[in-house]
Amino acid sequence: HELQVVHGHFLRVAATAPAPVTVEWMGHSTFQITSSKGTRILTDPHGEFDLPRPTLPQHIVTTSHQHGPHNSVHMAPGTPVILHGLTAGGENWQKVSTTIRDVSVYVVPAYHDKSQGMQRGKNAIFVFRVDDICIAHLGDLGHVLTPAQLKLLGKIDILLVPVAGGMFTVTPDEAVEVTKQVNPRIAIPEHYWWPGGADRFAEGFSKVKQLNGLVLKISKQELPPPTEIVVFAGAGR
Repeated sequence: HELQVVHGHFLRVAATAPAPVTVEWMGHSTFQITSSKGTRILTDPHGEFDLPRPTLPQHIVTTSHQHGPHNSVHMAPGTPVILHGLTAGGENWQKVSTTIRDVSVYVVPAYHDKSQGMQRGKNAIFVFRVDDICIAHLGDLGHVLTPAQLKLLGKIDILLVPVAGGMFTVTPDEAVEVTKQVNPRIAIPEHYWWPGGADRFAEGFSKVKQLNGLVLKISKQELPPPTEIVVFAGAGR
């Protein structure tokens, strides 16, 4: 707050609160991230009709790999810029490092498995800088991170972590290890499809917040010290 003098009297003027960034989970690995200026990012669109879907026009759509539940770009309304993390056949990573409207985006190469893609191919981690908050979407990460990957990631504020149990992504225990490697301010478990699917992951941390809904609104100034786990209500496939 600031004090302002008017005709000899002190008036308390409320400081302008920074507009929050909105992170909304739509199930599976799909998030709609909205900047304070209204730029909307849709990650790994799932394409399912029985899960939440975006209704507003999207500006940026990202896909971590070419599997259908992560690559259904047709579910994004509007005429967004589509950023594929991998080439059309999935053989290689796209070189993504760009700024669209008020959002900067880049890709960190990773794998869908523990054998450098020999089983399930490559995976692209997308990092977004939105209102000075750095958000990393791990896609279908299948392994703990290397020192080189951690260096490329940089300082992450919000980490979107798959906990699908080891077949499709890292296990909950490996997700705990990855989160502790990255040391974000907030980690949000996702990509699970059973009630309590995030519980084992959350047990690895002392600070856990359960939300009543599927939306987190937060500004840079409101970020907690590392690391708070934020569990959204409901389970998405």
